[in-house]
Amino acid sequence: MAIQEIFICMDDSGKLTNHEKYAAYGGIVFFTKNEKDKFITQYRQIIKKIKCSECNHNNINCDNVCHEIKNARIKNAGNKRWIMNYIKKYAMFCLVIDNSRITKYIMESKSSKGRYLDYAQKMLVKKIFLDMINQGKINPYKPVKLTMYIDEQTTKSNGYYNLRESIREEFLHGIINFDYGIVYRPILHSSFKIDIHYVDSKKNYIVQAADFVAGEARSLCLNNNENIIQDILHNYTYIKFLP
Repeated sequence: MAIQEIFICMDDSGKLTNHEKYAAYGGIVFFTKNEKDKFITQYRQIIKKIKCSECNHNNINCDNVCHEIKNARIKNAGNKRWIMNYIKKYAMFCLVIDNSRITKYIMESKSSKGRYLDYAQKMLVKKIFLDMINQGKINPYKPVKLTMYIDEQTTKSNGYYNLRESIREEFLHGIINFDYGIVYRPILHSSFKIDIHYVDSKKNYIVQAADFVAGEARSLCLNNNENIIQDILHNYTYIKFLP
């Protein structure tokens, strides 16, 4: 039986802290390896064309060490539009966390924040999968393989609480919360393989692109009335809000 392959690249923007209004995750979903590889080839070409204009060096003092083109660093608005207009051709996703609604005990503990962010990533991936199932992009009764690419810096700052096993357990077996009497039923009913790669974004174009997607989502939320946030994120195929 053919395996349904899904590729998710993800990065974060902002921090889970009382000093910031929102934290966000964002990225792109690819439905085939060919689609992912095509994206990388064309995205790399765009970056090569703009990298010198985004560099502080000139032809005299150039050391041939190019810095990563990131959402927060890009200077030229035209270059940013070029990048985002290309990324928008693909299935973008975002998760927005309203920090003001996070409970005090989570905010005061580094380990609790790490677990919450791990939970947030899992809920985002689950939202993506549920929407894909509803859209007919995934048949939950056929084998699925998920490959994820996440910036390794996210792991260093938030800790690592076995995201892979947490996703696999909930998707295949569901969760029963006896304390609250809540049952989350399985969403996949065949074999499910998941690989998570924590990568150096400087060397990974799809995670660099995910940085732009996450940064754009957070910027839209910060610069608009919270009552219309859902509307302004219309370019995103998959959207999740927490808490």
